[in-house]
Amino acid sequence: MSGKDYSYGIPDHPIEYAKVDPRSIKFDARAQRNLNKARATAIAEKLVPTALGTPIISRREDGQYAVDGMHRVYACQLILAGKVTVSEEVREAIQTITCEVHSDLSMANEASLFIIKNKESSKVGPNDEFRIGVLAGHPLFVDTNAVLEKHQLKVGSRTTNGVRGIKGILSIVEEYGPEVLDQSLAIAEDAWGRTPDTWHSVTIGGIAIVVSRHPDVVKPQELAQKLKRQGDPLSFKAKIQTIATNNNTRADGTKGRLKAAHLAVASAWNSNRRVNRIPVPNIFE
Repeated sequence: MSGKDYSYGIPDHPIEYAKVDPRSIKFDARAQRNLNKARATAIAEKLVPTALGTPIISRREDGQYAVDGMHRVYACQLILAGKVTVSEEVREAIQTITCEVHSDLSMANEASLFIIKNKESSKVGPNDEFRIGVLAGHPLFVDTNAVLEKHQLKVGSRTTNGVRGIKGILSIVEEYGPEVLDQSLAIAEDAWGRTPDTWHSVTIGGIAIVVSRHPDVVKPQELAQKLKRQGDPLSFKAKIQTIATNNNTRADGTKGRLKAAHLAVASAWNSNRRVNRIPVPNIFE
C-alpha cells in the first residue's frame, strides 16, 4: 500500500442556499466536464421544475459559476432564452432556482468539490475526473500525471502515446505508489515498444503487482525480455482475457482481469526458470 495520503479535502468556506437567476450563472469547463448542449436541450424539453434539484455554484469575483448541475442550469437558460418551447408554468417556475452557493474557493477547490460531489455516482467519466483532478492539484492525479508525462503519455486516446483505462492506472498509484507505475510503464515499453496496446491498464496493473510484491527477486530488464517472448502486447492482453474467463467458461470483471494479469506476468517470469521463481496466484479461489 502506498504510504501517501490520496484523500480529498477542501478548506472550510461559506456555504448558503439562495435563489439565483439561472441566466446569471457562468460556466468554466476547466473545473468540470465539458458542456454537452444536446444533452442540455433534451433536459430542457422535459424539464420538471420540482425535480430540478439544487445546482452547486461558486461565487467568484467576476460572477457565479456552475460547479455541479451545469446541464440543468444551461437547460433553464435555453428555456428562458426562448430556444426551447415549454409551458408558461415551467418558464415562470425557473425564473429563479435554488442553488447551493459556495464562496471563497480557488479554482483548484472548485475542481475538488466537483469530484467529491460526483465521485460516488456514475455521472463523471474517468477521463474527465482525471483532467479535473490534475487541475484541482489532488496528489493522486498530480503524481499519476507526472509519471505519464515522463513517459510522454496522454489519457484516453488509442494511439502509440495513449493510455486507456485511467482508473486502473490511478489504482496502481493509489495502491503501490507512483514509482511502481513508472517502473511498470518502463518495463512494458522495453518489452513491446510504443504501441496502443502496450499501455493497457490491466497489463500494466499485472506488471505492477509483480514488481511491487517481489522487488528483491524480479529484475525489470529481465522481466521485459520474458514478456517480449510471450508475443506482442495484443496477444498478451488476449491471454489475460482467456485466463480471466477460464477459456470463456465464466464471466470476468476488472478485478478478475487484474488477477489474471498478475498470473500471466508471474508465469512469464517463471518460464524456463529453476531459481528465483515467484508464487503464481490461484485466481479462482
